[in-house]
Amino acid sequence: MVAGIEAPQLPLSSENYCIVKVAVPVPLRRVFDYLLPENYPITPQPGMRVQIPFGRTTKIGIIDEVESLDHSDLDTQLEKLKPITQILDDSPLITESLISLYRWMGQYYHAPFGEIWQTLLPTALLKGKPAKLSRSSRWTITDIGRESLESGKLAKSAVKQKLILEQLIKNPTGIAHDKIKDFDIPYSSLKNLAGKKWVSRDYITDNDKNIASQVNLPSDIQLNDEQLSAIETVSQHLDRYTAFLLFGVTASGKTEVYLRLIQQVIEQQRQALVLVPEIGLTPQTLRRFEQRFNVSVVTLHSGMSEQQRLQSWLKAKNGEAKIIIGTRSALFAPLKNPGIIIIDEEHDLSFRQQQGFRYSARDVAMVRANLEKIPVLLGSASPSLESLSNVSKGKIKQIELTQKAQNTASLKYRVIDLKNQPMNQGLSADLIKSIKQHLQQKGQVLLFLNRRGYAPVLLCHQCGWSSSCQRCDTHYTYHHQNDYLQCHHCGSSRKAPHQCPQCQCDQMVPVGLGTERLTESIKHLFPDAKTARIDRDTTRRKSAMQDFVSSVKAGEIDILVGTQMLAKGHHFPDVTLVALIDMDGALYSADFRAPEYAAQLITQVSGRAGRADKPGEVLIQTHHAEHSMLHQIIHSGYGEFANSALNERVEAELPPHTFLAMFQAESPQMAHVKYFLADVKQILDRYSNLKVELLGPAPAVYVKKAGKFRYQLFLQTSSRNQLHQLLELTLGDIEKLKSASRVRWRVEIDPVGDS
Repeated sequence: MVAGIEAPQLPLSSENYCIVKVAVPVPLRRVFDYLLPENYPITPQPGMRVQIPFGRTTKIGIIDEVESLDHSDLDTQLEKLKPITQILDDSPLITESLISLYRWMGQYYHAPFGEIWQTLLPTALLKGKPAKLSRSSRWTITDIGRESLESGKLAKSAVKQKLILEQLIKNPTGIAHDKIKDFDIPYSSLKNLAGKKWVSRDYITDNDKNIASQVNLPSDIQLNDEQLSAIETVSQHLDRYTAFLLFGVTASGKTEVYLRLIQQVIEQQRQALVLVPEIGLTPQTLRRFEQRFNVSVVTLHSGMSEQQRLQSWLKAKNGEAKIIIGTRSALFAPLKNPGIIIIDEEHDLSFRQQQGFRYSARDVAMVRANLEKIPVLLGSASPSLESLSNVSKGKIKQIELTQKAQNTASLKYRVIDLKNQPMNQGLSADLIKSIKQHLQQKGQVLLFLNRRGYAPVLLCHQCGWSSSCQRCDTHYTYHHQNDYLQCHHCGSSRKAPHQCPQCQCDQMVPVGLGTERLTESIKHLFPDAKTARIDRDTTRRKSAMQDFVSSVKAGEIDILVGTQMLAKGHHFPDVTLVALIDMDGALYSADFRAPEYAAQLITQVSGRAGRADKPGEVLIQTHHAEHSMLHQIIHSGYGEFANSALNERVEAELPPHTFLAMFQAESPQMAHVKYFLADVKQILDRYSNLKVELLGPAPAVYVKKAGKFRYQLFLQTSSRNQLHQLLELTLGDIEKLKSASRVRWRVEIDPVGDS
């Protein structure tokens, strides 16, 4: 029991019982009934955590609903109900609007209630940690520390200490204790420096916190007419729900529009929630917002510790944090005074949760904004077809930014047809020549290849044996630097063989091109150029991405080789050449959305060139230079392509014109998967009066992944209501299937890609 809490006693008697319905983190689409002990001193409410007996264990669940029932109303015997062990909170953890959102997500996504709660709450709370805000503190350099640094008293080996002191000098007001990891500062090093009295940790009281709504407006930024119009349009709707799509070409100043709108929200003593697609974008976004606004700005993303996330979450909840910046899961931060939700790069697939509870942050954000009665602003230079379809239906208002925010130079496109051309490690002669020209003109070069590693396949030159992952039935990617093979589907890895396991030949040949191999080739071709590679392998260290971005902007890198991490929201003013090395895989795919994704990729990557006063050039290498999508993007722009693609979807009766759901099942035994989906189809077929077409079962794109066989059954219809009606009628029976216990299965609404 929570100590020191005096709550009104519930009017319980032997004839009147309080039934607490609890969502438990298990994969079941139901809640569990528990009995509230008589005279319990806390009134249970939805959104409060409880400790409960569950089978032979104890779990922490969330109160879903509370009922006060007469004995005659109980549909189960009273003695079968277990009492809750403890209520862990004295008030609901989340707001009424978030509870309403939780109920909507349960109905729309047909997901287990416990899984939804696991998404809504920070992990620390799900583990039973108290929802308590710790005292804020900050680290500053002392006069002794400053004098020691400036006089050179530090030992040459004290490199880390020197870097820490330099960071503290750069931040004269101090670095918040919960942000030290963002600066790659270990707590142990700070403790050592504090022992020498070179740094100090000061605790901040509420009176010390600067909560003034001061805005540091830069004098050098002049808004154009389109930006002013966009701000004015959204500003008129800050007191009610409206969904906007800010369709702006790259470098059109969308971020400045966000900042001006947030300024108005803060002046109204309200909060702004900003979602970005990647963790790597969070630090630079945070810095820009902190420079502009003299208010509390917090981040929420998976790269933070459990305690850091909990503290940011609680600051959003009590209203201390005025701006919350984060990735997909930040959408569920409780806001005391919500004012606006902004989703930058709304088209990005990372806004789609691909594990556990599957949801679209973009779609859920629109529902949450509606519940909160605030506007939601979706921004992109290459909007999703779903958003553009909603514009045509009148559900979203479109605002266009067709001009670049500054007097940037023009952008020139060129397609390099690779057919019958000699290649040098994936590079055509035309591309090599262009790289030389741009380097000579002091421009930076960005080479885009969406394939990390050294080579996609390691092959035996004699017998043709190839390195395959037996758990996924796909090839291992060869990583040369550390000499290992890794499966990029299940993550398994092993040492690369120096002899063929099949014929013992020692001629093992890497086949294909990855970013690691491309970087090696570039360094050989341009030995005097400073080259850097940015992909998941080189950015594992916490501040690595931030360091790379800083180096590029400082002119310390001439040629940048990277994956799609580089395509999102980065401003590199000196990049004058962008080259897409291999577009063929993106142009042709089994996924009907492949042309949309390819068009978005080209638009976003191309947008990294010509962002300042230097002319920009974009080169696209492909064996399919005649592809219609390429010509539309280059000559007519993304908007024209999107209109054509939407018309094609209508003719083909594909989303967003129609609606999809998917049953996916996996098991180490293929027969079990097939039996289960055949049973599912038989149950669904009982409701043939509903106009829902069943497609499959069929193997997934990657039929075997992590040792499990995967098959899918698709449900397609032109009526969203009938799709949900069918699932509501059948999911209970499907859960009871004997074959369901032999597989791991899920139902996914609006499925995207293969996961």
